[in-house]
Amino acid sequence: MITQEFKIKGRICSRCLKVLNNEFSATGAKVVDIQLGKVVINYSPKKINRSIIEQIIVGNEFEIIVSEEEILGEQTKRWIINYIYNSDLSTNLSSFLSSNIPKTYSVISDNFSNVFKQTIERYALLLKIERTKELIEMGKLNFTQIAYLLGYSNLSGLSRQFKNETGCTMKMYKEKMGVRTPLDKIR
Repeated sequence: MITQEFKIKGRICSRCLKVLNNEFSATGAKVVDIQLGKVVINYSPKKINRSIIEQIIVGNEFEIIVSEEEILGEQTKRWIINYIYNSDLSTNLSSFLSSNIPKTYSVISDNFSNVFKQTIERYALLLKIERTKELIEMGKLNFTQIAYLLGYSNLSGLSRQFKNETGCTMKMYKEKMGVRTPLDKIR
């Protein structure tokens, strides 16, 4: 039996984990660990080979990453998503990333820009816009509450950025419920 870890780009939801887990299990491979950004598989080379494993990963629209830069970039992306969706946003993003990734913010930021051709701040803004759309659709919070939840000191800052990015006001979005972008497609 061989145990092998694969770093995977684009895996950011529990449904993605379930799909990969089911497909690997169907081949006879035993999933030892599966979480955002990686999967560890135990398999018999007599029954399944590495190319089949790679076909499952690529066939489900994921990408295997091998370079340290891409791995750090994906790790940074996951922490930014965690920050926007699961933290109270009381600390600034750079401090949050530096406290969760064992690198200086300068290294993290430069690497992110090189790998994704955009800044961390731009990516975080796009995530906040998608989170705003989601919160509007849920209908539990008013616009001011959404702004405060996303770390804005007032509604006007969020409103301005929302309109600049989507081309419509938050009110227009609420009335029409426009299109949302899946998190793994934000660029």
